[in-house]
Amino acid sequence: MIPVEKRWVMNRKVFNRILKMIAKSRLEALLPEMRSELISYSKGSDTTGTQPITLFLAVKDILKYRPRRIVECGTGSSTVVLALAVQKLKNEDPSYDGKIISMESVEEWYKIAQSTLPDKFKNIVTIVHGPREKYEVSMFRGYIHSNQPDEEYDFVFLDGPNFEDEYGTAFCADVIHVAQKKRKGKLRGVIDGRGSSAFVIQTLFGRFSTRYFMSMMASRFCIDCGRNFKIQRTTDFKAGFLGVLRLGR
Repeated sequence: MIPVEKRWVMNRKVFNRILKMIAKSRLEALLPEMRSELISYSKGSDTTGTQPITLFLAVKDILKYRPRRIVECGTGSSTVVLALAVQKLKNEDPSYDGKIISMESVEEWYKIAQSTLPDKFKNIVTIVHGPREKYEVSMFRGYIHSNQPDEEYDFVFLDGPNFEDEYGTAFCADVIHVAQKKRKGKLRGVIDGRGSSAFVIQTLFGRFSTRYFMSMMASRFCIDCGRNFKIQRTTDFKAGFLGVLRLGR
């Protein structure tokens, strides 16, 4: 008999595959030219390093909220998909001047991305080399892309940098970094994988700031950049009858 835990993992993987198929179909409906662009960009393959679920969530929100400045954390085939969404908005409304700053921490991949970005997207996308840099906030240890251009970002696509170190798993902290610099207004975006990043966002900004489902391995987030999330005192924590601690937020 298969243990309950193993059955749950198997069912989650099956559900994730189904969701990926649905997301890819809906993504292609939103961006009909995406498949051909990806095949051209990646020399014969229409796959992306980022899962279709995350890309669908990102494109849907970009088309809905029309962010002026998007920062992509982790350059790749996903850059082309995001650029297609911005280009679609520009075609529909010439006054829309959305831009994408795509951050890449690995110099080799940065050089490849620079050389392979289609000319048609160079007025939309700026690729920046930002070596990985430690970023600590409250009691959390994370990593960000350094050299991030100083812009008023409205949307973050979180798919990097590497968040493992000699101490184990940390978290990708670019969302927190951008939120701290933004200081006011709403910051929206999506997370690909990176459950530790979603956990930190929920802890600092409240459990409804993002919802993370294991079957999707992705989430949207919307945080209030004007909220003070510093954790400084023991009284910031609450404990239940069984002595289990949680943040009182």
